Amino acid sequence: WQKREISNFDYLIYLNTLAGRSYNDYMQYPVFPWVLADYHSETLNLTNPHTFRDLSKPMGAQTVERKRKFIQRYNEVEKSEGDLSAQCHYCTHYSSAIIVASYLVRMEPFTQTFCSLQGGSFDVADRMFHSVKSTWESASRDNMSDVRELIPEFFYLPEFLTNANHFEFG
Repeated sequence: WQKREISNFDYLIYLNTLAGRSYNDYMQYPVFPWVLADYHSETLNLTNPHTFRDLSKPMGAQTVERKRKFIQRYNEVEKSEGDLSAQCHYCTHYSSAIIVASYLVRMEPFTQTFCSLQGGSFDVADRMFHSVKSTWESASRDNMSDVRELIPEFFYLPEFLTNANHFEFG
């Protein structure tokens, strides 16, 4: 990879495989990082560092304010003399079966998996994945219970963004 003999995509798939991740297990589905951070501009300026996510930081530290809030939450558990084993920066995960199924909900068999994980029906439409921009804003800035990353399909399967099966999401 450093010699540019394989692509970034192939390298990330290789790392996911080494980590035991598999397309066969939604709980261990391959994870890819958010790369872009600019979902507002009409045209991306690829020479501007602000166009890109800071890969040196986890999703919970993409802004100074967000990082501060996660550190504060971590320290509050310690101060409250609560169960220190519950002490964590992120009380959620960057990937899970529901995250994978929500990204891929427009395609079978993921539609049925999503409904099954939601108790048999679709979630409230506003809470479902419907916008890359709003999902980035949630995971990088706005929602303290959202630190999700991406799945490989974001980089090779644009069809997952289209509701070709005409599901009624609400």
